[in-house]
Amino acid sequence: MPMKNQKDNILETATRLFYEQGYKNTYLDQIAELCEITKPLISYHFKSKSKLGRAVSDTCLFAYKNKIAMKLYTDYFKGRKTDLQVSAAVEIRLYNQLFLSDSNAMRFIKELADDKYEDLFSQEGNRLYQMHIRRYHLDIKPDSDEISMLANAARASTFSILWAYDRGDFNCSEEDCLDYITRLNFVLMHIDKNRIDAILAESKQVLEEVPFEYKPYF
Repeated sequence: MPMKNQKDNILETATRLFYEQGYKNTYLDQIAELCEITKPLISYHFKSKSKLGRAVSDTCLFAYKNKIAMKLYTDYFKGRKTDLQVSAAVEIRLYNQLFLSDSNAMRFIKELADDKYEDLFSQEGNRLYQMHIRRYHLDIKPDSDEISMLANAARASTFSILWAYDRGDFNCSEEDCLDYITRLNFVLMHIDKNRIDAILAESKQVLEEVPFEYKPYF
């Protein structure tokens, strides 16, 4: 089996098992057996189980963002210049709604965090901030550690809020929780409050006009 296909097969199998039976109850031996390979080959490609978990999370996030961005481009912006901030607000809202509406997805990120918290976070947030800095000339130095700090703060805060809501710590609706998470991401970007209000309002308008469906496996 070619190396690229082997790695993809491991990733696809791990994604299915992590979703169906949980990260904690999935073992590398199981994945190796289903992929018809030896367990050391998984370590060769992904170093550790938590790194494999992060690869699953990153792959799903990247695919999710691309699908949303493409659907917005074709069904909402329709050839017009994409408003990156509105697009990001829709992506943030839908991605986090996935965890609130899918207990298997929520279980996965919780168990990955319990295993190795630092492997919960990707560098995707850094790239997002860099894109927004270039497009909107934000008051953030593009060559400083501030980008990494803000990206990590946004991701950590978001998941903390998700978990607290899932535990029942907040007396608010799911809609209010998603509003807060989405707004927080733009507050951390130093966006003006009035502009954030406009971004959130248009993102909700988008979701009224453009239907999105959830499917299993994140």
